[in-house]
Amino acid sequence: MVMFDELNAVATVNQIQQHLAALMRAFEACEDDYEWSSAYSQTDFEAPPLSMSGNASQQVLNALADVHDLYETAKGTPGFPLPALPYNFTASMRAVIGSRNP
Repeated sequence: MVMFDELNAVATVNQIQQHLAALMRAFEACEDDYEWSSAYSQTDFEAPPLSMSGNASQQVLNALADVHDLYETAKGTPGFPLPALPYNFTASMRAVIGSRNP
């Protein structure tokens, strides 16, 4: 949990704005990665120069697909199909980055 340095409205709103801006930058960066990866197949990730294992390549592609779906869902993109709920968007991400306690 992030602790706030000061408990006042201006400092609190400022810190929350910084966190939300960082989240949006991360979403946009992951969306760029998703768009780049969509030009390739899992086999491409397993071939040189990447030479990823089949498991690693699938985990990366799953994580990028999930963050793309989460971003599109969060944006409220008209007609974008929602996954069956409950759906854990973070499961595939944690498979790539490891289990971390934020």
